[in-house]
Amino acid sequence: MSLRTGRAMFLPIGLLCLGSAHRAAAQAALGRFLAPSNESLAPKTFARKECSENPGCAGLGGDCCPAGTGMALACCWDAQTHPAALPDSRALAMVPSCDHLNVGFPNCGDAVKCEGEYSESGSTRTLKATSDHCAYVTFKTGLSLDQVLQLDADTFITPGTCSQQDNLAFWFFQTIGTGIAEEEPSSHWDALSEVDLFETYIGPGGVNSINTNFAATGLHMQWKNFTIVGGMRQHITMWQDVENAAGCPATRQAGMLTGLTTIEYGTPLPVVSVFAAHCAPGAPCCTRDSCKQLQSDPNTARACITVKDAPVLLSLSNWGAGHRVT
Repeated sequence: MSLRTGRAMFLPIGLLCLGSAHRAAAQAALGRFLAPSNESLAPKTFARKECSENPGCAGLGGDCCPAGTGMALACCWDAQTHPAALPDSRALAMVPSCDHLNVGFPNCGDAVKCEGEYSESGSTRTLKATSDHCAYVTFKTGLSLDQVLQLDADTFITPGTCSQQDNLAFWFFQTIGTGIAEEEPSSHWDALSEVDLFETYIGPGGVNSINTNFAATGLHMQWKNFTIVGGMRQHITMWQDVENAAGCPATRQAGMLTGLTTIEYGTPLPVVSVFAAHCAPGAPCCTRDSCKQLQSDPNTARACITVKDAPVLLSLSNWGAGHRVT
């Protein structure tokens, strides 16, 4: 992941489901995807197209360099040699962690799995999860949401491998590592501070069953013609609308917990306007001024998100088949 800060985030991530009808697994490729410079946008030939033959893509299945779309995934460039183009961007370490208090337990209880469910290989992070149990991995950023100007991710779900009932997601919210949300709402999760960069709808897994959403606010957007079982390879760009063209309130006094129960923050918290779009993999959907043009696109998701007194926490998860708590 890399960030254009003032600050902006930039990363590649994917989800791959593996297995038979009796078992599905989620595999995530996480790592450093730096904002491309003119040099990195130039055509590049890789020795082998297979993911397994390129160190940054180790652990992924199929072809990556290039992928079937003809475009190379971000992991094709080794993190040490792929140059950062923007002087205000930087890569995140994407060190895996297991935040049981804030992610695992609230979603799946004590049965949730994290340790031993993921592996690291080069710039790749792999999460394994079956349809029969919940699994997740988290990534600490140390950044406040209002510092993040842009976040980019290459994402995928391998066709024909996921259960129609699997609830897969790459998402983030803001929280400190200790305490209780009900007692310290200004520094823990609530529904007005979550962004689901992509999530699969729980249910039949039919047409448009992949979406970008914001838990309890904003304009959610279905990914047209993409499905859980049919799979996808797409890039996601989320950016902050610093001019607030969407007209978000400057602050909020309260948030929402599970079940849309209102909870007072105890102090006014800032609100930022964010937009999210998806496009072909391999490069950002937009940068700077071109993002403004996408803000009026009918397929662009948007929301007014509360900025907590806590850093952004990224999570990759598969809550299994038939999961009902989100």
